[in-house]
Amino acid sequence: MTTPYEDGGGPPIPRPETAHRLHAAEQAISSADPAVRERAIQEAGEIVQAAHREVAGG
Repeated sequence: MTTPYEDGGGPPIPRPETAHRLHAAEQAISSADPAVRERAIQEAGEIVQAAHREVAGG
């Protein structure tokens, strides 16, 4: 991820592929299929955890 400010401040800007994955997971959460919803929740969780690690410097 990058930040919108030269000094490194501000919220992180997601990479396009990450934003696409998160958007797809958000849409899949509305699925009628419980297995699809569960996988979408897992995917969103993985994305959030990876973003947290990156922001935290790890």
